[in-house]
Amino acid sequence: MKNVHYMKKQIIKIITSVMLMFSITSFASTKEIEKHEIVQENEYNVVILGGGIGALTSGIYLSRAGYKPLIIEGDLPGGLITQSHSVENWPGEIQITGNDLVNKIKDQAIKNGCIILSNEVIDVDFSKKPISITLKDLYSNKTQKIKTSSCIIAMGTSSNYLNVKGEKDYWGRGVSNCAVCDGSFYKDKKVAIVGGGDAAVVEANYLSNLAKEVYIFVRKDKMRAKDKEKIKALEKRKNIKIIYNTNVTAINGDGTNVTSVDVLDSKNKKSYKMPIDGLFLAIGSTPNSKVFQSKIKLDNSGYIKVFDGLSTSVGGVYAIGDIIDPVYKQAITAAGDGAKAAISCQKYLEENSNQSQQNSVKLASDSSEVFSSRVVEITSLKEFEKELRSSNIPVIVDFYASWCRPCQRIAPLLENGAKSLSGKVKILKVNVDKLRELSSKYQIRSMPTIIVFDREQNQIFSKMGTNSISDVINSLDKIKDKPVGEIDNYLKNFDK
Repeated sequence: MKNVHYMKKQIIKIITSVMLMFSITSFASTKEIEKHEIVQENEYNVVILGGGIGALTSGIYLSRAGYKPLIIEGDLPGGLITQSHSVENWPGEIQITGNDLVNKIKDQAIKNGCIILSNEVIDVDFSKKPISITLKDLYSNKTQKIKTSSCIIAMGTSSNYLNVKGEKDYWGRGVSNCAVCDGSFYKDKKVAIVGGGDAAVVEANYLSNLAKEVYIFVRKDKMRAKDKEKIKALEKRKNIKIIYNTNVTAINGDGTNVTSVDVLDSKNKKSYKMPIDGLFLAIGSTPNSKVFQSKIKLDNSGYIKVFDGLSTSVGGVYAIGDIIDPVYKQAITAAGDGAKAAISCQKYLEENSNQSQQNSVKLASDSSEVFSSRVVEITSLKEFEKELRSSNIPVIVDFYASWCRPCQRIAPLLENGAKSLSGKVKILKVNVDKLRELSSKYQIRSMPTIIVFDREQNQIFSKMGTNSISDVINSLDKIKDKPVGEIDNYLKNFDK
């Protein structure tokens, strides 16, 4: 009997190891995508909160030290650098896109044994060990808790907003904070950028290759970007004009798209209207530390305070990258932080090795089943018209781009939606870079965007952004067993 009991234990260990081996995922750069969910309330050696370069670097160091770090990458995998069209200051790379740079590092992290999960951190309990972290599914209200012996916080910052009239009304319809994401919609048009830092320089460089005219509204009397050579290069471009001492006070439109902005010359105290087709915000960022308030020491601006070895005010908890850095905010400094914090964390774990851990992750479902595509990829205008005309059920069209991180994030939800709604709703995908004529016809200004047609092929509404799109798909999943007619009527009244 003892031998039988021993054999059972060994079989369980083998199964657990196999499940771990197949639990690696990467939305951005692997062909076969796998979605993960955590089993019950398992405990880990180390959990890394964030999916940017700093977080991935910590993961690489810790995995090579023999641990299996769980990385919670959140709703912007790769961080803000993925929005950069050109990175020219990363060692060993003369020029590379932010997206490609992150993909390289992410692939390395995965190959070394990191486990990556796409969830949002909504609460933490650092008051006792093991640490408790509450996660929320990005596209539903489902929550789950995990426990960990140690934690590295690498959640970065979020872009700031102007908070002026018209900003919310025209978000995604002429107002954006990502030129790489949305710049292609403004070819030969007139655009403006608000900001005077490095981000504004990057945005202006990118947009100047697309737009007819590019204006940079700098709120002070000089630009604060660190790379002075790039500023000089901007000033030499014929289609770029830098306007100093200027504030945008309102954003105007025709109800559909942006048509102009109201600006104030703060030096001469004069206001005037500037006709433009698009406005891009590059006005800094705020640390994503709200969830850590009262749980850990922050400075007056919300940045996490760190001490020796990048430790925080809580033992076994470390912080790195932009969430601790109001000054440098560079990918390379985040990577350096990530390496240092990982080494500190490793030492902590060795000194506290009596703490238990399971590191058990399972697949939510078999990847070959979930991602055997039921979404129809459109390759031509003629094919799109045929699919729409021949459909006797509602149609959802997803406008996306291959380099758009939010598009990658929403793709599995659309795939699952196409599967669960099969025969009730048809889902089509349109790559805006390959079918510009189609995206122009439907005035797509931001991605991801879905357009919904009823069963009579009438356009009934559109939604932009991952949250809005997930609301539509999740609500349809609740009524998937209803007849097509009821689903069609539901969609017709969705926004009423």
